[in-house]
Amino acid sequence: MSILGKSLRDYLSFVRIGIVLVLVMGVLRFAIGLSGVPYEKATHLVSLTVLGWILAVIYGHLARVMGFGSYRHLLPLSFVLAAAMYGFIILAIVVEANGGFHGYFHAPGLGLMPGGMSVGQHVIGQLLAMLVTTLALWALASLGFALSSHLGYLRNAFVFLAAIAVLRALVGALGVPYRWGTWPTSVTLLALVLSFYYGYRAPANGFNRYKHPIVIGSILAVFMSLLVVYGILATAGLDVPSYFHSPGEDFQPAGISVSEHALGHLRMAMPFAIVLLSLIASIGFALGKRRTLSAVGQPAVT
Repeated sequence: MSILGKSLRDYLSFVRIGIVLVLVMGVLRFAIGLSGVPYEKATHLVSLTVLGWILAVIYGHLARVMGFGSYRHLLPLSFVLAAAMYGFIILAIVVEANGGFHGYFHAPGLGLMPGGMSVGQHVIGQLLAMLVTTLALWALASLGFALSSHLGYLRNAFVFLAAIAVLRALVGALGVPYRWGTWPTSVTLLALVLSFYYGYRAPANGFNRYKHPIVIGSILAVFMSLLVVYGILATAGLDVPSYFHSPGEDFQPAGISVSEHALGHLRMAMPFAIVLLSLIASIGFALGKRRTLSAVGQPAVT
């Protein structure tokens, strides 16, 4: 069967690692749900939805880099990922409901699932959700496709930010006092430095227009903010000491809840970070472009 000039096997082969990751995450979610860990404690750590979003951006980027196809080919890819996710989810719902297990998949009244929902209603709802999710994954894959060159350019920056976020979580969990450990493990400070560095290096790497540092700063700001939000949810869910969620410290109001803190970062801190990091990247870009033009003997004007 041909789909937009490619066989189903082509699509399955291209996202095979993603499918395996979806299945592994599904098994982990199923096992942790049955272990008795409260839903609100671990649901964010084993989220198939979050994994699907990440995979969509990655495969959109890879489709551009590897010449797999165009934007239209991303739709079947997204459907394959969504089918793998919801196929496992529906299977887990049926197993939990018919086996009398109390897990995360069929848990009426928890998350977005209304109380009293039957198994049949839940399965039908998931099939409808799969269609919406396919479109959402296609939109994210298209974003990864469009920003492919920027994502490739920033790949090391993503590694550095993820590494400092892990280090911050570990240092906080070890009980190092907040005032001693927060600045050396600050994700925000590292993002500021990286924004300037990658903005400065952009002209020498083929990013010659002033829109490029804005895109660079925005991508770093979004990635940084999502790391912080995940750090808040993960460390709070695991009940470990954390710099991510420390009410009363620095800019964290005393008594702020985990959900309020996470939403505050998404609604207020992230837009501010986008503006700030884009500005810093633009400053670095202006200096880098001046240096590049001077090196080739051209007037340092834009």
